[in-house]
Amino acid sequence: MDDTVSASRTPMEDYIYEFYSSLPHDVIIVSGAQVSQIDTQIRNMPAFRLGQNGNQAINPQNEELWTEFLTEEHAEKILEHVEKIRAEYDGEIRNHDDLVEHRGAQIGYSLIGHNEALERKRACDPDKNVRLSLLEKIPFESDDIEVRIGGTTCFDYFQKGRHKGFNVNRLIEHMGWEKNNCIYFGDAIFPGGNDETVIGVIDTHPVKNHIHTYEVLKEYFG
Repeated sequence: MDDTVSASRTPMEDYIYEFYSSLPHDVIIVSGAQVSQIDTQIRNMPAFRLGQNGNQAINPQNEELWTEFLTEEHAEKILEHVEKIRAEYDGEIRNHDDLVEHRGAQIGYSLIGHNEALERKRACDPDKNVRLSLLEKIPFESDDIEVRIGGTTCFDYFQKGRHKGFNVNRLIEHMGWEKNNCIYFGDAIFPGGNDETVIGVIDTHPVKNHIHTYEVLKEYFG
């Protein structure tokens, strides 16, 4: 969602909302965010919402398809790793209470804050190298939890194997769709990115930002 469908934590622009709403295709939004946050950003457009990397799935009729929750032990292990990264990161943080979100099926950790100003978030780690370097320096070792880079400034922690690729495949099988009729757009289709796991599940199309996604879709379907 962030930087693929809309800017980080920002509702879709009018012209993008109108175009996506007019598409005759099934639209599926896959995000590290909770479904409630997805709904805000897509302005309640009817769509399948795979929140928390797909571990919270809601159909266009607002019916829950599934939800997978982290245990207390999972959360403790994740927060231990978060604290190590926080100690290593030397960037400016204005609101320390805005860094960690326990979303139920996933914990999201933002380097500078989930609700920080958009321009600061974009400048924080535009090429993802800061977060990749931090994970290389402080690897997360767990038998049942994994971490992926997501959004503009985030690390996404969730149950091992329950990533976007797994849940995209799960939805396709649940709905009885043909994989060759599906395509996935993402801004993090790179090693360590939270879109990488969809490679090999269905066709993928990397994008630079949400405007790029709109331009490509407009070219194909406009």
